[in-house]
Amino acid sequence: MKKLIIALFVLGIALPSFAGGLKVKDVAGTWSYEFVTDYETVTGTMEFEKSGKELTGTIFTDDGQPIPFTKVEIRDNNVLYCEMEFESTPFELSITIEDKKYKGTLGTEGIELTISGEKTE
Repeated sequence: MKKLIIALFVLGIALPSFAGGLKVKDVAGTWSYEFVTDYETVTGTMEFEKSGKELTGTIFTDDGQPIPFTKVEIRDNNVLYCEMEFESTPFELSITIEDKKYKGTLGTEGIELTISGEKTE
């Protein structure tokens, strides 16, 4: 019985470290982005920081203007979901991260753009 309890305890500690999925430490850092509108290709960076067990973040426009994310969530299947507001318009960002690259969508009411990039720091 004692061996069973010890084995269950060890599994309880070890299994979470083998569990897949995106973690806060995987996202924290600086990421490049690029998306194409009808008029231009837009580039910039996003920065995510660990705040306790949560993430906070800011997206920077190509001219350096910071736009803080109002919501940052890690979801199932390596998806990072963020919300922000730019010039009184709400936007949603949903990206799937694979290693240090990602692809997903950036959108607002009636508009959805493909966005991609990679971790730079």
